[in-house]
Amino acid sequence: MNLSVVAMAITATAVGTGIALQAAVNTSLARRIGTLEATLVSVTVTWLILATLLLVGLRRGSLGQVLSVPPYLLIGGFLGAAILIAAVTFAPRLGTGGLIAAFVVGQLIGALLLDHFGAVGLRHIPITPVRLAGAALLLVGMRLVIR
Repeated sequence: MNLSVVAMAITATAVGTGIALQAAVNTSLARRIGTLEATLVSVTVTWLILATLLLVGLRRGSLGQVLSVPPYLLIGGFLGAAILIAAVTFAPRLGTGGLIAAFVVGQLIGALLLDHFGAVGLRHIPITPVRLAGAALLLVGMRLVIR
């Protein structure tokens, strides 16, 4: 692995700890104000940060092109809301560790399928026995964490 890949993996791991913190904080917020309300607050803060970054000139693309993209490319917003709602709903019962373990297993299953079929313009990477073994190990790990 080259240095940039290692740096990306370390950064992604650090951001991953933020995902666990986000689930815990949003769960606490939901206990005080409600599930959908906490989700709305979280998304609104995200929107405000992104709008500010765009306004100060930290942009690389063209937001005006959004109306010309295929509608299925806009599903990310729906998925983001579903993730936040699931987090604040399930974390009290599964624990933050269990929630994140389940999310990681789901992400890996989805990623393996997306890669295998080369979906939404991704490079085709077939599902192999070794990749399936890795997914199975994560599934066992999830079970141990939720236990």
